[in-house]
Amino acid sequence: MNDPKSDILAELHPEDIETVDYSPEEIEYIGGLRTRLQRAFNQRNERRSEFDGQTYEQYWEANERGANTILQPKLNREDSNFQSGTIRQKVLAFLAALVNLDLSPDVHAYDQNEIEINDLCDAIEDTFEKGEELDNDEEKKIRRQYELLKQGDVFVETIWDEKFIKDKKLKGSKTFDGSIKGVSWTTKLKRLYARPVKNIISGLSVFLGDITIYDSSDQPYLFTVEQRPYGETEAKFKNWERWKYVKREVDSFANITDAVSLYNNWRLTGLQKDHCEIVRYQDKWNNEYAVIINGVLMTPIGLPLPWGYCDYNIVQQGFAPIHEKFAYHESLVKRLRNNVAVYDEMMKLAVLKTQKSFLPPYLNMSGQVVSRRIFMPGAITNSTLSKGDLVPVHDLEVQGVTQSEFNMIQKLMDNLNEQSVNPIFQGQNPSGDQTATQVLEVQRQAKLMMGLTVAAASMLEWKLAWQMLYIVLKNWFEPVDDKLDEARQELVNVYRNTNVQRPVQGKGMGRQITVPMDKQHLPTPQDVYQLEEDKTESTGVPHRFVFLDVEAIKSAKLIWQIVIRPREKRTSEISKLLFRAEMADAQMFGPTLAIPYWQEKFANVWDEDPTKAFTQAQPMTPAAPPGSGTVPTPPDVGAGLGQTMKNQLSQ
Repeated sequence: MNDPKSDILAELHPEDIETVDYSPEEIEYIGGLRTRLQRAFNQRNERRSEFDGQTYEQYWEANERGANTILQPKLNREDSNFQSGTIRQKVLAFLAALVNLDLSPDVHAYDQNEIEINDLCDAIEDTFEKGEELDNDEEKKIRRQYELLKQGDVFVETIWDEKFIKDKKLKGSKTFDGSIKGVSWTTKLKRLYARPVKNIISGLSVFLGDITIYDSSDQPYLFTVEQRPYGETEAKFKNWERWKYVKREVDSFANITDAVSLYNNWRLTGLQKDHCEIVRYQDKWNNEYAVIINGVLMTPIGLPLPWGYCDYNIVQQGFAPIHEKFAYHESLVKRLRNNVAVYDEMMKLAVLKTQKSFLPPYLNMSGQVVSRRIFMPGAITNSTLSKGDLVPVHDLEVQGVTQSEFNMIQKLMDNLNEQSVNPIFQGQNPSGDQTATQVLEVQRQAKLMMGLTVAAASMLEWKLAWQMLYIVLKNWFEPVDDKLDEARQELVNVYRNTNVQRPVQGKGMGRQITVPMDKQHLPTPQDVYQLEEDKTESTGVPHRFVFLDVEAIKSAKLIWQIVIRPREKRTSEISKLLFRAEMADAQMFGPTLAIPYWQEKFANVWDEDPTKAFTQAQPMTPAAPPGSGTVPTPPDVGAGLGQTMKNQLSQ
């Protein structure tokens, strides 16, 4: 049981928390870490020409303001803080084009004989899909693509995330009755879930070891700095040996003078009240990982990278390169920012000049005090003013925006469209008379402009797919529980299953279930076939089961390949239209068409069962001999790796 009084005392007297007694080796190690952290911190905060003479933080904030059309305060009362929002419109137009693309990875696995193991590839892709579903990755994908366009660089980490909460239960009575004294409870950490997670890390939280190295995977080291509430951090790190040394209030790294605080309690950045600064250090070349919380080293010297593969678990993807000797990239916002600033300034002046034509500056020749309200429409003024007492300062004050000024504004907008995308591509009606050929040409050129963006987004998903593969192979196929096998009277491991929607051969759209198992418990192909038939009959939905030999997956020396093929998402209506066009083109082959294949494809597109939609000319499986009591073996039993992995992966 946790004593609530001890927690309260710790909050009231944080200075009573003792400091860590580091060994001489640890003191030397911490000194080296701090030197590296400070070097990376300083080089990123320098003003650089690549950031238009700004620091990275200033460059980052300028991109944020531009992408979100943040209005700046007016310097003078007469000024206009008009913002056209052009940058945001262009960014969202690029983002909309990316959202309509399917960037799912195609995973291929080969054995030592270069033979592809199709069932394993399908199972891993299904696992990817299930993990992304649990992580709500469809929304996260939009956010990381938006960050890529907005900042020019997006940093994403892939981790195996386990969330814990404090589970408290009252002792004695099951409900709180209002009493103060004598109330006690038990507290233990309870795991909420465990799943692969892709997290976007703000560029402000990432510090690269060498800013002159282009590829982040070649960095000598990198580290991240994040702030989390004290309670959340405690729930995650409370069982760590050195958590008891973590103080709530710590001094800035730059302000520390005494030797005790130098190695115990410090922060690298500004820290909110009741928050912890968590520094995670990575060095893939030495396979080294360290965690520092509020200046306390929480890990032993030289701890290997915990995610199971010797590489950084953070990928960086850039939008447009600046040059080969610089780690950061140009953003779409930066590309448009200067031209949009000129365009917005011209629009502000146009607004001001229009206002001036409505209420131009006047000379008061009457010698009387006159309110400006007399110039408002419909105003009736009782005054001794005579004609000519109030005259404009100049005759041109009332002319408004001229044609030459309007042409200049239009020229600026045309220049912006050339650097990004045409309004037609954004779904806007074209100005003037546009022929169909001109519209198609504009769309073709827009797709050329999108080429760089699609390449960057595809490369990001390719990098993340590799990390996802490493994470899945290490963590997904670990047991989550055990159960009693009544037939064998022994405990067997229980693993995570995946259940996704997939076309089932010969039966239309159904469900494919991937079941990892220990080798000795793998079912026979006959058992798998019977299981699929029973499940299909009981649910009315076609089912296919893929059984994986967990031991074979972990021990086999497989060759992996991941490919991203950008293509438009195939919605149900689009799929039907494409299928009609495909069938129209296929008719030229006449009687040589394989009708059963096209029947099955038709059923998949329309979500129908081909065995019910079409009459079978021949039975799909041979009939069993009378009285044999056996179930005929189907052409494709869907045994997954039940037998193929025994043959292929054991070589």
